[in-house]
Amino acid sequence: MAVVVSASDAKKNLGSLLSRVRTSDEAIIVENRGAPTAAIISIAEFDMLKELKERARREEALQELRELRAELDERQKDLTQEEADAIVEEIRSDTIQSLIKKGVIRYED
Repeated sequence: MAVVVSASDAKKNLGSLLSRVRTSDEAIIVENRGAPTAAIISIAEFDMLKELKERARREEALQELRELRAELDERQKDLTQEEADAIVEEIRSDTIQSLIKKGVIRYED
C-alpha cells in the first residue's frame, strides 16, 4: 500500500522517504494541494515500468505491421505471393525505420 505525504512533508523528509522506499516495497505518493502529483518508487520498480512501457510500444508497432500486412494482402489479391511478400517486406522495413527515427521502438537485427 502506498503512503501519501504532502509536498512540504516530502521536502522536509526526503532522506527518510528514500530510505523507506529503498528498504520496503512501498511507494510514496506526493500530493500538492491535496492532489496526487508524483510518486517515489524504488529504482527496481522504475526499471520495470520502463521495460513494460517499451514492451507496449513494441507490441503496438508489431500490431500496426500485422494490420498493414492484412490490408495489403486484401488489396493485392491479384499479385503472386512472392510479389505481395516483397511489397509487404519493403513497407515493413520502411515502417520500422520510421518508428526507429521517431524513437517509438528500438530495433536490432
